[in-house]
Amino acid sequence: MEASSAQSSGQPQARYKQELDRGLQVLRNVMLTISGVAPAASLFIIAPVAFVFAGTGAFWAFVIAGIIGIGMAFSYAETGTAFPVTGGEWALVARCLGRPLGFVSLVLMLVSVIVIPGSIALGASQYLTVIWEGANQNLVAVIIMLVVGALAVLQIKTNSVIQGILLGIELISVLVITVLGFAKVHQSGMVLLRPIMYDEAGTEVAVGFGLIMTAVVFAIFSMNGYGGAIVFSEETKKARRNIARAILWVLLITFLVEVIPLTAAIVGAPSLQEFLGAPTPMQYILTTLGNDTVNTVVSLFVFIAIFNGTLAIVVLMSRIIFGSGRDKVWPEPVSSWLAKVHPRFKSPWVAAVAMAVIGAILCGTSNKLAVITVTGVVLAFTYILIAVSAIAVRLRFKDLPPHYKMPLWPIWPCISLIGVVYMLVKLTQMQWKDLVIVLAFCVGALIYYYGYLHPRRGKKWIMLEAIEEEASEE
Repeated sequence: MEASSAQSSGQPQARYKQELDRGLQVLRNVMLTISGVAPAASLFIIAPVAFVFAGTGAFWAFVIAGIIGIGMAFSYAETGTAFPVTGGEWALVARCLGRPLGFVSLVLMLVSVIVIPGSIALGASQYLTVIWEGANQNLVAVIIMLVVGALAVLQIKTNSVIQGILLGIELISVLVITVLGFAKVHQSGMVLLRPIMYDEAGTEVAVGFGLIMTAVVFAIFSMNGYGGAIVFSEETKKARRNIARAILWVLLITFLVEVIPLTAAIVGAPSLQEFLGAPTPMQYILTTLGNDTVNTVVSLFVFIAIFNGTLAIVVLMSRIIFGSGRDKVWPEPVSSWLAKVHPRFKSPWVAAVAMAVIGAILCGTSNKLAVITVTGVVLAFTYILIAVSAIAVRLRFKDLPPHYKMPLWPIWPCISLIGVVYMLVKLTQMQWKDLVIVLAFCVGALIYYYGYLHPRRGKKWIMLEAIEEEASEE
């Protein structure tokens, strides 16, 4: 493999400069990353898709996603602290598995960069209908993308404060669902132990393991984002230690914030058939167990959660795009533009604006379900690459600086690999076109790498060593 040959051979290598503002403690990293996960928005927007595929088996889909998430969190933590650089998954994969797979990972991340904020923003309009009847889904999403693009240019510490406040409001909506569901239980716990759903004729049918595993992809999408803490590596103090802490805390909080209210909603539903068939199941809970006022207030909180999640993802993803420009992955002048840092805010402002504009265009031309299913396949491929990287990093690199090492290596990455591959097989049996689309992106990435980057090696895609934090603080 050609990646990081200097590192594996012990030769000295040039380091990146500290251009971004290293002002985040663990707590602020956690707040930014959880905001990017958008647990409340995911619960209200993504979880209903899991209900469509698995009925009450969505509960088990989220539990399985949590188990897979443990392995993935450990994998992110070990590889992310081994190479604490801005860029995200692709920067790690390139160093651990080689540049060709690294560039495939970058292209997959770019797909995520474009579609994930849009998939969340597209779900915003249905929660605005309580005050704006007939709100246009695409128009609302476009406005959200443009506003968050402007805010994403601000200093990272400013964004962490904004997102922390909005996150607090977001969690209130989750708390309301939890209290309503558990305070007014209508269903036996057997609907969780023996999952059911309803066919088109309204007949109750059992949910098998295969359908649950199909729904796991949506649960993984709902929880996805804990690995985003690595993107702030060059903005987090004591990154080799604190990034791992942030990742593990974000996964734990996300799991609890999503699974507990999901369970409460299922057992609290007065009618499972109406709940599972509702366009917005969580609003069904709010109106049947609460009242119209509760539904109005919480729906507005969910809209705020969607806005906050979109903002956090744009902030995070702009760092990924910035990293690709800094490493000179693209032709000039594109790489130089994307690598620009705002002189006052120390933020990758061109990358943030570019991402917001592209996301706005997508929001004006697509629908939510199509975005979610394609992204599920993208996440599966990305998780496979990160899990394999977590195995490779200990085998290939013996002289790295002290960093986090997961317990029970390599068991956890292997558990995640098995779960993700099985889930991917089940999903593509039903949505095979999405697999074809993602494979086409992968082939296109390899063509670009071998046709443009590889012949220009040494001049393009300049991967340097992580910043020595002590030196950057002098």
